[in-house]
Amino acid sequence: MSAHTATGPVNRLAKFLRPRKQATATENKNITQLTRAEKSIQVLSVENEVLKNANEALKKKCGDLQDRLQQVEKRLEVEDKDGDLGVDSDEQEVDVAGTGAQGVDKRCTVSKEAQAKSEPSSPLSLNHQPGMSTHDHQSLPPELWLNIIRLATYAPPRLDVPNFEPFLGSLDHDNKGEADAKALKCAVVQVCRLWRDLALSILYEDVKVGRGVQSLVEALGKTYGGEQLGKCVRRLELPYPHTGTITNTSSDLALQVLQLCPEIETLVRPFMQGPPDAVRYEFPIRSHSFLNLKRLEWWHYNDATRSGGINSLINVLRHSPNLQYLIVGGEMWTSPQTGNVLELPALKTLRLRRINPIFVHQICRWRLPSLAHIVVDFPLEQNALDTIWQVFGARLCTVEFARHVGFLLSDQITRFLRGCPQVKTFNYFFNFTSPPPIFEQQCALQCISLHAFPCGMVTDMITEAQERIRLHLAFLSRSSFPALRHIILYGDWGELRLDPRFVAFEQTMISKGCSIEHATGGTHSCNQSLSA
Repeated sequence: MSAHTATGPVNRLAKFLRPRKQATATENKNITQLTRAEKSIQVLSVENEVLKNANEALKKKCGDLQDRLQQVEKRLEVEDKDGDLGVDSDEQEVDVAGTGAQGVDKRCTVSKEAQAKSEPSSPLSLNHQPGMSTHDHQSLPPELWLNIIRLATYAPPRLDVPNFEPFLGSLDHDNKGEADAKALKCAVVQVCRLWRDLALSILYEDVKVGRGVQSLVEALGKTYGGEQLGKCVRRLELPYPHTGTITNTSSDLALQVLQLCPEIETLVRPFMQGPPDAVRYEFPIRSHSFLNLKRLEWWHYNDATRSGGINSLINVLRHSPNLQYLIVGGEMWTSPQTGNVLELPALKTLRLRRINPIFVHQICRWRLPSLAHIVVDFPLEQNALDTIWQVFGARLCTVEFARHVGFLLSDQITRFLRGCPQVKTFNYFFNFTSPPPIFEQQCALQCISLHAFPCGMVTDMITEAQERIRLHLAFLSRSSFPALRHIILYGDWGELRLDPRFVAFEQTMISKGCSIEHATGGTHSCNQSLSA
């Protein structure tokens, strides 16, 4: 009885307390869920804030683009007197370079009613925003868009022009600018169908053969707008590893690339960064005709030359009748024996990188009736340049010494002037060239161009630098140059032009009828009206 009496209250107490425990567990679960919900709300708030900031930044960019478009329209005086924006009264079409599941371009048509329902604050809205131009972008002619895209994707300095320009190619190559231009081209062709039509040829005009040659061949063989994309290529860089002949078919893809690009104007066979022995040439390779080629940049490798065809400089030159600009480098071990003398009737500019005397001897055997300009990148060993001046000096118009410290080691100017007394124009880097003594012989120089690019190796030798400046100015002012009428300054001459010695030099040259002019509009042009 006592046991039952004692157990009863305990059981009742247990029954009373059990639901309270379950309720407590439920409350804890609800609190946990509430905490998670609050955290989710906080995350969403942060994400929403990020999206708002991104939207504001996008609005600002769109506003900037609209302002720039207005400036272009004002500059070109684009006016529509009838108020016609070039779009249909019922709908506007927006070309989208998107690719669907079938790989086909899509076109989206947006009616005015749909535009009215869109958010006016959206930066992508087609409605005219406050301050937006009254002219629709579609009213701009395709030629204007093409010029805008061309200027936006132009990576200076362009090293593929067939015409000679002072000091072009003697400055550092802008790899970053080239990469940025390529990325911009890839972005432009994805904006809309109109821009894709305009910019696709620009995207494919400069091609470098790298990994994935098979994919490149397939892309160049595709047809867009009625013709193959390979016909858009104007500049092709073809590294030697892609024309190796370890088997009789290993170079087939490179030859296919050349066949798909019949409009090539610039061909580059570059210096190999890796060991040349890594590429094997066991079989001959076919030739290719370059009827439109105007510029050839060639680094010579003797092992590659043995395979002939497109690996042989002489073979390529014989198949390039319209070549105007030739750049050569490398060492030639044996002079190839050919029955007929090589003739390049259209070649106007020859640029010599580091080459050996055998290579010089081979070049001097060529017939170059139109040669007018020679650029020397490096003083050649064994005074091999004397042979160049002896053979071609009488017909040259321009000689240029490039930016290389080798020209500081010996007097190359005197040797050049003795060998080329008929040259009209001479260009050289003021801080990279050894000052010659006063030249007493008569010569036909009419224009001397000087570039002020600083030489880092001699900036610490202040005394020697000052003496070199004095000797250069004495050479220019006291040498026998009766026909000299122009001295053109390239680069930054700000401090030197304030030097009393330079001021006196200017006065001396003006008294002789020679003007001191400063190049404007970049590195490669000059304003003839500017004189001291």
